[in-house]
Amino acid sequence: MMRLRSARSARWGPAGTPRAATAAASPGKGGRAGGGPGRRGARLSSAQPSAALGSQVAIKQVARERISSWGERPSGTRIPLEIAMLRKVRSGCSAIIQLLHWFELPHSFVLVLERPEPSQDLSDFIKKWRFLPEDLARGIFLQVLVAVRHCHSRGVLHRDIKPQNIIINLATREVKLIDFGCSTLLRDTVYTKFSGTPLYYPPEWFRWHCYHGRPAAIWSLGVLLYEMVCGVLPFRCCEDIVSGQLFFQRRISVECQHLIRWCLSMRARDRPSLDDVFNHPWLQTSTAPGDSRPPPSQPEPAAGQLCSYSISGKEQWRYSKACYVYSGYVNPSHKHCSYSSASHNHCSLSNASDTHCCSCSPINKQ
Repeated sequence: MMRLRSARSARWGPAGTPRAATAAASPGKGGRAGGGPGRRGARLSSAQPSAALGSQVAIKQVARERISSWGERPSGTRIPLEIAMLRKVRSGCSAIIQLLHWFELPHSFVLVLERPEPSQDLSDFIKKWRFLPEDLARGIFLQVLVAVRHCHSRGVLHRDIKPQNIIINLATREVKLIDFGCSTLLRDTVYTKFSGTPLYYPPEWFRWHCYHGRPAAIWSLGVLLYEMVCGVLPFRCCEDIVSGQLFFQRRISVECQHLIRWCLSMRARDRPSLDDVFNHPWLQTSTAPGDSRPPPSQPEPAAGQLCSYSISGKEQWRYSKACYVYSGYVNPSHKHCSYSSASHNHCSLSNASDTHCCSCSPINKQ
């Protein structure tokens, strides 16, 4: 059984990298493994379409000790919440990765997921282009919106919408939302724990240590759209997020700027709903089925190096910073940001000792 990292995320690399396995049919009950950790291939139940047999799949293995959130099957069996959420969204939307099967092993769970070919995660796709033309970004963003709307309609909050969790079929430009390891049940009441990537957290989390699911999702969609059309993240740390100062790194249309600024409204109640985003003028512009132009030629970064692209001046520094942070490195010159919520009365769950920094704050599970 091939292992795709031991953490929550299974990254989709270029076609041909050793991150996939071939699905092989074998008898047995769906859900639990019948052959122990040594069984190879991915067992597909009879409920799966025959076309899936023999196709490329992605294997994700999660250690039991790393699982902090659990759900239940109708039978009452306890399963990881990630599997429960994937089961809730598994039909009715082609823009969400499909869970083909899963196994429970003595010390871990193994998920067998579809793997479109040829595919690449959106983060690498953006790096190839440096930034995406608006027509191309529009088509991708619309598909992500469809995926998020489907999740919400099924009562699922993803909580980690970012380019690394979106894969794109390089042949068709169809996208799929992946990695539900941070997801939880969607509710109307306030959340007091966050799970995801801090640079995509909304400002209310850093201010009051609480947030509502739908406005937080809209904020992360605004960060995603900015990153697609500008090629860099809009904020470098939590201090930037709370300040609310937004600068565009390149010239983009007024309509696109308006949508991004609306999604990144500092007050959660000022952000649009998903329906508002769908109906925004920028998304009403007709888009060609796919931009067939190849990305501009750029050198591939050497192993262990980050951001070797030739971008001049300040933009180069910001681009490097963005890669530096979300590649998991901590900038040694970055000082921790501290926000005391004692002076805020917007949330009854305020915490006077609340200190957070995007590069060091703990990631909690709901």
